[in-house]
Amino acid sequence: MTTHGDMIMEYGGVPVGAGRLAKIFQAKNIFFVDGDHGRDGASGKKPAEAVALPSVAVGLAAKEGILYIRPRTTIDNEDVYYSDEIVVPITKPHIQLIGAGSGTVPGYRGAAQIRPSSAVNPIIDILSSGCAVENLHINHTGGNVACASLQCSRRAAYPGAVALQVRNCRFISLSGGGSDGDIVGGAVGLGSAQYSIVEDNLFLGCRNSITMWATHGSPQGITIRRNIFAGMVLERDADIVIGITDINSRGHAIVDNYFLDGQPNHAEGLKQKFIWSESVTTSTSTGIIARNFFADKTAIASVDGYGKTGSAGLIGEFWWFVGNHNEVGLIPRKD
Repeated sequence: MTTHGDMIMEYGGVPVGAGRLAKIFQAKNIFFVDGDHGRDGASGKKPAEAVALPSVAVGLAAKEGILYIRPRTTIDNEDVYYSDEIVVPITKPHIQLIGAGSGTVPGYRGAAQIRPSSAVNPIIDILSSGCAVENLHINHTGGNVACASLQCSRRAAYPGAVALQVRNCRFISLSGGGSDGDIVGGAVGLGSAQYSIVEDNLFLGCRNSITMWATHGSPQGITIRRNIFAGMVLERDADIVIGITDINSRGHAIVDNYFLDGQPNHAEGLKQKFIWSESVTTSTSTGIIARNFFADKTAIASVDGYGKTGSAGLIGEFWWFVGNHNEVGLIPRKD
């Protein structure tokens, strides 16, 4: 079946990628990116008329636009990628960036890979609301270690930077952590990005994989679920960083994730934990950390643990820590 004039097939009536039912309403607002065959000045509205860069497609799309990004390949199986800086402006809510590669949680060569064209800014900077990023390989090699690979930072100039969805992506990032209230670090940097979901992704060798910072207002309702955090312990400082100090921060869930390869131990790191929270002993934020699995077999010893004084996971006092496991078994909270 098809709902598109270019006869793009949708098996079983299910649209490709994150578009889903939204695609029904966007027949004239769908754009195609092909780094090997796209060209400047093309309309982008058909695969045969694709543009060469995702940032160009964002410029062509109206609000609620859907962008399909084709992987770059060669017959020699070289590592080819897009070099781009993508900014979704505040005037274009509900933009969807969808990799058109095979499978989910894409492999190193199996997906549309994007690397930074700027040594200063994020690869993808979401300034608007309700946007989605799906099935991409986002590789921060050559980028600025002080900023995120994918940033959605709500701040005074961009109060609509909320409700981001990130799913089925692969991140390789050496980004640092932290926030200056404007630029947020980490592979996925959420700065007060309320009601956002980060699910089913693979984070490999990221100094900080996901950061949650209070940059403007209260970062409520952030869900982090079914992700895999992996990489050498010396590459990682904290897989999840919680820097929330707003009194109204509620409704967060970190559930069903897998923390692989041992406790982070970055040589230059300041956190060196699976999960690190800035607001440890105050009631400035609440949430739940449940049904996660940690590559750790010593955390239940009296000198280790997860809690407001935990050495493996520094957990806020008013965050629930329920049903998490390591190699030894169920992990008790350490306070």
